[in-house]
Amino acid sequence: MARTAKPSREAEFAHAVLTRNLQVRPGENVIIEGWSHVLPWAAALARETRRLKAFPIVLYEDEDRFWDSVDAHEEEVLGTAPSHEWAALGKTDVYIHMWGAGDKLRLDKLPESRAGKLFGWNDAWYKTALKAGLRGSRLEIGRPFPSLAKAYGVNEAKWMDQVVTASMVDPDRLRAVGAPIVRALERGRRIRIHDDHGTDLTLGLAHRPAQLDYGRVSKADRKRPFRMLNMLPPGTVRVALDESVGDGTIVANRASYDETGKATGGVFQFRKGRLVRHHYDTGAHRFDRPFRQAGKGRDRPGYLAIGLNPMLRNTPQLEDREAGAITVSVGANEFLGGKNKGRFTGIVVNAGAKVEVDGRPLRLPS
Repeated sequence: MARTAKPSREAEFAHAVLTRNLQVRPGENVIIEGWSHVLPWAAALARETRRLKAFPIVLYEDEDRFWDSVDAHEEEVLGTAPSHEWAALGKTDVYIHMWGAGDKLRLDKLPESRAGKLFGWNDAWYKTALKAGLRGSRLEIGRPFPSLAKAYGVNEAKWMDQVVTASMVDPDRLRAVGAPIVRALERGRRIRIHDDHGTDLTLGLAHRPAQLDYGRVSKADRKRPFRMLNMLPPGTVRVALDESVGDGTIVANRASYDETGKATGGVFQFRKGRLVRHHYDTGAHRFDRPFRQAGKGRDRPGYLAIGLNPMLRNTPQLEDREAGAITVSVGANEFLGGKNKGRFTGIVVNAGAKVEVDGRPLRLPS
């Protein structure tokens, strides 16, 4: 009797994402955007799409050839919305994006004027995707890359393993864990965060809707340009804070990552709704420079995030999704229904602190 071969890691991942998160149906059109460093994952997603009796197209770009075009100053061509690709986009039901070029450090070194041209197609993409009513995901498996792993000071293989495992957590499990947290944050007025290591902070809630990201795109999300594609791994509850309330201190025990590096040892101290002191042991410039340039609202409470995903731990650019991680931001929160406009956001992350809403303990995942 023939033995059935065990599915590869890529095949397991593809099956979980396509069936649990994206819920691909027979006859649907699926576009998979894959670069050279994620080609095995793109191939697995295409194969699984066909198993589901849907129709895949893989949009492939080679990392080295892309940078060859950049070095040749072909950004006008790279940044133009090609009509044949946009025609396919208009007929697409599901879109899978894996974060494009891997070498984000090299991309960051480009002059802003040149980088802007490279992404000149962006507005047209969202306009076409919105009209198509598609749903999709940005897969963090496209993020791990040698140069970025070095900048973050992490092992690339371990980073990738966490991302893959966390992406396969059952979304129904995350929704069940997150639902009572959403209710508490929407109904409460005050939230206290405290531990035995210097954190004791009270923030305000303003009965604003809390956003639960558990790994699926809803019908309402498909009508909003920046919600039609969710991010996998999922697992967070976010809510815009009352911008006028904030007293006490939160001490980070997790790093804060951006596109090219990280900051560690963060401390935020608030008094009467304003950030009156901030500190980072390393990477302080990643907060200080944009903070100095930011306008009104930069020192006001922004949003609160609570992580739900049990397979993450201090994972680059997923620090807010780790189960039990509490993220407090200052600056912009309008995108979550708050009053702070602008682009500036600064964060600190504490995993393991206790949380109370209006004096009642809030049960957090761990």
